[in-house]
Amino acid sequence: MKNEFKFADLHCHPTLKTYGHSFEDSSYGLKRRNIWYQQENSFVRKLISNYLGLTKFSQADFTTLKNGNVKIVTASLYPFEKGFFINSLGGGFVSAFLANIITGISYYRIRNIQQHINYFEDLEKEYYFLLESIHQNNKMGLFFPKKSEDFKLISHANKTAVILAIEGAHVFNSGLKKYGRETVEKEVLENIYKVKNWKIAPITITFAHNFSNNFCGHARSSDALGPLVNQNEMLNDGFTDLGLKAVKALLDNKNGKVIYPDLKHMCLQSRREYYHYLDTNFKGKNIPIIVSHGAVTGTSWNNPESISDESIFCNTDINFYDEELIAISKSNGLFAIQLDGRRLAKKNVLKKLNSKKNKAFASAEIIWRHLEHIAILLDKNDLNSWNSTCIGSDFDGTINPLPGIYNASDLPLLANNLLELSTHFLSHYDFKNDFNKLTSPETIVNQFCYDNLHHFYLNKF
Repeated sequence: MKNEFKFADLHCHPTLKTYGHSFEDSSYGLKRRNIWYQQENSFVRKLISNYLGLTKFSQADFTTLKNGNVKIVTASLYPFEKGFFINSLGGGFVSAFLANIITGISYYRIRNIQQHINYFEDLEKEYYFLLESIHQNNKMGLFFPKKSEDFKLISHANKTAVILAIEGAHVFNSGLKKYGRETVEKEVLENIYKVKNWKIAPITITFAHNFSNNFCGHARSSDALGPLVNQNEMLNDGFTDLGLKAVKALLDNKNGKVIYPDLKHMCLQSRREYYHYLDTNFKGKNIPIIVSHGAVTGTSWNNPESISDESIFCNTDINFYDEELIAISKSNGLFAIQLDGRRLAKKNVLKKLNSKKNKAFASAEIIWRHLEHIAILLDKNDLNSWNSTCIGSDFDGTINPLPGIYNASDLPLLANNLLELSTHFLSHYDFKNDFNKLTSPETIVNQFCYDNLHHFYLNKF
């Protein structure tokens, strides 16, 4: 008999496609802009996803999230960077047409991104789009929690908590110089404080993203697009003075709500500088280190090439090293494991998945290997093996999902497969610490799927 699990997601994009289709003035656009619209996950679309890496179905619309029993949805607002759509193909209709095939956010939305030069206005529009969509069409009990007590509503059958996040600090109007807009410190800081004082303020922001934001260096992330896009400006750089001022403003608890920087997409140099910044300026202030949708390298940052050929992990510095996993645990932070196959495993491992008889179980094994690596590492360092991980799916973020875990409605299947894998692991592995050894398989899966993120939000609201 399968267990009934509930879920919490630290990073998904329920508005990326819906907001995109709000730019399309047609009956199709009107249908697709509905936050409850579910694009069918058909057999053919699964094949396209498995073999071409194109996700032609919705993964995190609110109908699919409900079907997957996702009770806490962290909706990440993301005004796309212009560098995706003004590229080696130009910045016109050909580039927009091909980009829409890949992203599915609407040709008209892409043309809008190509032409505007104000990320902050774009952010505000997406924010109000989500608020208004929930207000006008809230048939299934979505709500924005404002205090810890509000999370008790989640236990009601039809209540789902929606928490806001942002992907990319470029939203404060930076990284636009090549398009005609200079980055102005005063404007950036004013925009940060505007967001901190929104009626529904975000709790985290993925500080770096795919292109230069004038704040800190990013990791290479668009390998699959090859020479189509150019990520070289500020690639692998450290922090700028303005970037440190922006971090200080985000963590300021005197003027608006604290917004925690999320380290996904920062390059290793920037991440190491951020850890040093916290140790120097916020020691003892309980600033949690957050990774909203990450994967592990399986090795130390002091010797990244030491990973064995047998390891499944993708050893690139957009993923996270052992020292970082330890720091996250010590900070009472969160490491959310994403469900993008391109980050979770090497190419040769991923290629074998489609030949597996039980694709969903084979995919769950890849996620389990991440949980297992983290558990063993933390136990060796006398830390709790299971309380710092959670789900950060990145669903509807133009990812390449693992076969069998295509969208939020597949999360119950994932959880039950993880239950089987954790049961087997605990029967064979001898932990150093009793507080890890005595954890049950059900507790492990519940903590990863729901409890850890739920606990984090209870303490931050």
